[in-house]
Amino acid sequence: GENELPLCIPGEVRADSLASTKPVLLWASTLNAGARDLGDAVAAAVAGGISVTDAAPSRLTSLPRTSRSSRLSALLPSLPRRSDEATHMLLYLNRSTWAGDGGEALAEQVRAARRARLPLVMAHENDAARGGCIFGHFFEVTPRDLIVDGLYNDIAVGCHSDPHRQVSIALLAKALGATKQTAQSRVRRVFLAQPTQNRGTEPREQSVGDQVA
Repeated sequence: GENELPLCIPGEVRADSLASTKPVLLWASTLNAGARDLGDAVAAAVAGGISVTDAAPSRLTSLPRTSRSSRLSALLPSLPRRSDEATHMLLYLNRSTWAGDGGEALAEQVRAARRARLPLVMAHENDAARGGCIFGHFFEVTPRDLIVDGLYNDIAVGCHSDPHRQVSIALLAKALGATKQTAQSRVRRVFLAQPTQNRGTEPREQSVGDQVA
């Protein structure tokens, strides 16, 4: 009902207590249906440091072509080389992943990301309302070369329905490098983010008090 309190299990991971100590730009491919929504949910849940883009890193388009990746430049947007490109790729796995005309195109992007050693974070959807399925399904539909090459050797984060969805999001944030932040570390991050000329204009005790409160 409307008056129900959210479920809170002692010791569980909470996304709102996490923050990334290094900037993370997560690539959610437009060929991977649902990836952008999940990535945005992770970015919104943590206390900063994670953002999401649908632009592929330009370094993927500069890799040597193989017979299987000759169409890669057509699948990946042409981008200028920039320092603020994606640091990770999100691969969202549900029943529609690898299906349809976009399945092979997505596989080309995953191959390119793995060749470029772009860190890949996988999320396995378990919520039936979001197209969830058993993990064994992916061994039937994933391109065989990706399976043989060890795509699924790494553990995918299970994404469950509410009330456990937030725990899944927190685990994804941790997979991207987010760590638990104390009140003191949050204050330090805010302080360091201030312009240098403004750091001495306010009493330090006031900043700490405001944050802790």
